[in-house]
Parts: sequence; structure tokens; C-alpha cells
Amino acid sequence: MSEYENILHKIGSFGPFQRRVFILVSMFETPAAWAMLLPILLHATPDLKCPDFQINNTSTSNISNATNMSSSVANVCLPDGTQCPGIQFTGPFTSIVSEWQLVCDRSSLTKIITTIQMCGVLLGALFTGQMADIFGRRKVLFLAYLMMLVVSLCSAFSPVWQVFAVLRFLTCGLVGGVMVVNFVLPLEFVTPSWRTFCGCVGFWAVGLMTLALWGFFIRDWKVLVIATSLTGLPMLLSWWFVPESPRWLLSKGRFEEAKILLSTMADYNNATLSDEDFEQLYTYTKKEQDSVADRRRYNYLDLFKTRTMVKNTLIVMYGWFVSSSVYYGLNFNTSNLAGDLYVNTFTAGLVEIPALIYVILVNNRLGRRWTIASLMILAGIACFSIFIIDLAGQLDSMEILVIVLAMVGKSGISGGWAAIQVSSAENFPTIIRNIGIGACSMAARVGGIVAPQINQLNYYSKALPFTVFGSLALLCGILVLFLPETAGKPLPDNLISKTKSQDPNNTVSLENGHPPGEEEIPLNQI
Repeated sequence: MSEYENILHKIGSFGPFQRRVFILVSMFETPAAWAMLLPILLHATPDLKCPDFQINNTSTSNISNATNMSSSVANVCLPDGTQCPGIQFTGPFTSIVSEWQLVCDRSSLTKIITTIQMCGVLLGALFTGQMADIFGRRKVLFLAYLMMLVVSLCSAFSPVWQVFAVLRFLTCGLVGGVMVVNFVLPLEFVTPSWRTFCGCVGFWAVGLMTLALWGFFIRDWKVLVIATSLTGLPMLLSWWFVPESPRWLLSKGRFEEAKILLSTMADYNNATLSDEDFEQLYTYTKKEQDSVADRRRYNYLDLFKTRTMVKNTLIVMYGWFVSSSVYYGLNFNTSNLAGDLYVNTFTAGLVEIPALIYVILVNNRLGRRWTIASLMILAGIACFSIFIIDLAGQLDSMEILVIVLAMVGKSGISGGWAAIQVSSAENFPTIIRNIGIGACSMAARVGGIVAPQINQLNYYSKALPFTVFGSLALLCGILVLFLPETAGKPLPDNLISKTKSQDPNNTVSLENGHPPGEEEIPLNQI
């Protein structure tokens, strides 16, 4: 156990100070979720009609499209795919679809915009992660968050869909940055035993549920964007209550600032730190800084050093890809489900909560592999069942069951993604853990980019996107069982560690001597 971990244990593993930081930083997730998931409402198609016009000798009239996009739009599209003359959108809400008439031959533009925004998430996460390592977690978090709100607000005044797409790219790029720092910062204040909790619990699901409430009460898409942007501004006041990460300060050699912060944390938690504690921490910090040059020689190729590492790396990267593609795919497909759009959106957020509770309760008892597998298989079976219903020709007559299965799938994939994040961090040796998580994050962003294109299959069959999502999740649930179990086991710091035959005491070679369950991530690797 490092001296920094000793300090945290003396201060309190998850004391009042850490709880305050965790809650405040987690609250950034709610406005971030609004910004990211707005397409669920903004890309929905209102009621529409073609007055005094006939298609295939059938007079068209008011058609509710909030729940069944494909069938209603087909009634206002000419045989060549273009819109009927004089198309009108009659409510009960407005969206970018009604703003720029994105139906018929222009309907794919909503999916293109969603793909563009997910590309922004990829680049934003990569760029902001580097900035947070250089300039600090706190400054980058608040700057990215402020810019996210400003750019999102500007998107409400877009004159054409092309400008809107660019602003969505920038908005979600900043969302990606906020979420990277938002995830890392609380973890640097707590001991390893609390990392699963801090990594799984948050306010993202609350953001999705409250987005449904926003949409229910505000039916104009521009006002909705403005409201969700401005409402996030008060969170900036938490600047005076969220400190910089002491781990980051130590990694940059700013020992005196870290010492003051740790002393403040100790006082807040009614704990005491001695001069000897700080002397030992200073010695440990210097040792870590001296080893930075050695660690910088590792790169992404080191993730594939051995057959075992190739297998583990590819499985966890696939797990992140599946988690992201299925999660965002099911979210953005909500407007295509039967029933009320706002009720479905609220439910989609609500079902995430029991899944995350399940992960917290069983992740250490059941083990990482079986926790992930159970949730992925649940999501896969639920989604794939919709395909079975479609084969039976009962898709339209069993709409309620389809909604229930979609929500069960959403719940499973939410918990599975949280669980695989914890497992992934434990599968990579310390010296390449940052690189490994970076590769997994990249795979997840690719999954988010692919998700809207999978939803495009809805044009051919409503069940087809669910079939693809179900197949991906089922395969992931099987593959994760081939990962090593890491729950409660000591993790190696090096790429090559002793095997059982080489170590008569049946222990793993640990460079820093971490005991089971308390493996420490070096300061420069967070």
C-alpha cells in the first residue's frame, strides 16, 4: 500500500469531505446527460399531414408519428421518396424534424447528425483527457462544462441543420470531456475499496429521467435546448467547493499545495495527520516521479505482448464497444417505440438504477466475470426476444411487451457497462493501465458512432436494430467468461509477473507490494 493510500485511510476512506466532492462532481452528469441525450426528443417526428393531396389514391390526413415513424411518414412520401407538396407538422411538439422537414428522403439526416455528435464525443474525450493531465482536473472540468453549456445554448439558434450538426459535434465533444474528468476526479479522493461505488453511482440516469420531464412540459425544441442549457449554470458555483485532485498535485511535484489540501480534508473529517505522515508521503512522491521516465516508454503495442494479453485486451475492448453501441442505440431508438415518448424516456432512465445497485451488491461476491456476463446475457436475451416476437408476426399486437423487453435490455446493458469498466481497470497491469483504458474508451466511442447506423435498420424492420443489439450483447456475455477473475486478488504492476510455479508462496510479484484488494494506481497513471 502506498503512502498516499495510508494518508487516505487515516483521513477516512470515504469521509464527509470525499462524499461532498463525490456528490458535487457527480451532479455535473445531469446537465451532461441532457446535452448528450437531447436527440431522443429533438429527433422525434411530430404529427404531420399533407392537406388536399393524394398518394396512391388514398387521401392523407393527420397522422400521429410520435410512436410509429416508418408507417406515418410512408403516408406523406411520394413514390420517388420525396415529400408531398405542402407537408404540415401539426404537433403536439416541435423538433429539428419539423424545423427543417427531415422526413422521407431527408429522414436519414437525423441519424447522420447523431453520428456526427458521437464522433465529437470520441475526439473530445481524447483531447480533454490530455488537457486534464497537463492543467489539472478541476480547471479542465469546469472549463469544459461551461463551454458545453454555451455551445449547446447556441445550437438552439441554428439557422440550418448543417450548423446545428456542427454545434452538436462541439457540444458532445465537450460532454465527452466533462465525463472523462468527472469519472476520474472522485476516484482520486478515495481508497480502492470505494472505487467500484464511485465508478458505478452517479446522476446520469437522473439526467435521462429529468430530460423526459423537460420534454413533457416544454414542447418547443428551441426553448427546450435553451432551458436545459441555462439550468446547468448554477453548477458552476461549486467551483469554491470542489478542490483540485491531491493525487494530481503530487504527480506534478506540487507537494505543498497537496499537503494543505490533505490537511484540510483531515480537519473536515475530524482526523489528524502527523509531520511523519507527510515526510513519508514526500519520499513516496519523489520515488514515483523518478520512475516516470521509465513508464513513458510503454505504448499501445504493449497491450498485445502475449497471447493472454491479446485475448484479454480484445475482449474488454469489445465489451466497451458493445456497451456503448447498445446503450446509446437503445436510448436513441426510444422514439420508435410504441406508447408515450416521455414515459418511455423516463422509464429508460429509471431502469438503470436497479442495474447499478445490482453491480454494487454482487460485483465483489459473484465476481467480475459473472456479474458482467449475467447483465450482458440479460440484455441480449431481452433484445433478441423482440426478434422472436417479430418472427411470430406479433410485433404490433404485443407493443407493451416489446417496450418491457427494450427496457430490460437497457437495464442490463447499463449495469454491464458499469461492471466492465471496473473489470477492465483490473485486467491491465499498472504500467499500461492508462493506455489500456484509453484503448477501451476509444472502442466505446466507436460503438457510439455505429449505434445510430444500426438504428437505421429500423427502416427495414422495427425488430432489426434489437436483433443486432441482442446478438452483440449475447456474444459479449459469453466472451467475458474467458477473462481472468480479478475480484479480491492482487494485481501485478509489471507486464510479466511470477507464475505459480516460479513463486513457491503462490503470490504475484508486485513492484510496490500492494496487498490483495488494495492495488494502487501510480500517481502519473491516473
